[in-house]
Amino acid sequence: MYLYTLVLVRLLGKRGMAQLSPFEMVIIVALGSAVGDPMFYADVPLIHGMLVVSVVVSLERLIVRLTEHNQWLEQVVESAPVLLVADGDVKHQALEDEDLSEAELFMALRESGIENLGEVRLAFLEPSGKVTVFRAEGASEGRSVLPAT
Repeated sequence: MYLYTLVLVRLLGKRGMAQLSPFEMVIIVALGSAVGDPMFYADVPLIHGMLVVSVVVSLERLIVRLTEHNQWLEQVVESAPVLLVADGDVKHQALEDEDLSEAELFMALRESGIENLGEVRLAFLEPSGKVTVFRAEGASEGRSVLPAT
């Protein structure tokens, strides 16, 4: 079962495992469940597990192909980047909509080497959950993102 799943997962491609979208995370959980049952329970036939794994992988490949040609479906499945900061101004409604605290945003900005909001031209929350930051040229002063010491 393990080897069969490994071969099928290799067919899924090398798309960054470190940056999984919610859709890809669901695929991994579904595969884990489908693989685990035949391995742990003697009454679940191996062929049933293999069939489920094959169906999950086939559906994933089909959805990837469909989203390549349909932008609406891609946004439904993968979502889109969300603007969190523009020209040093935090978009509080976007933070609320994404269930992200200002402290979490500031942590992500610090991880990108930002010390104050004036250094940020744009910051986006990507579908993977990563925050992408574009620095402002000639950064101005702004609210500090450093933790209180």
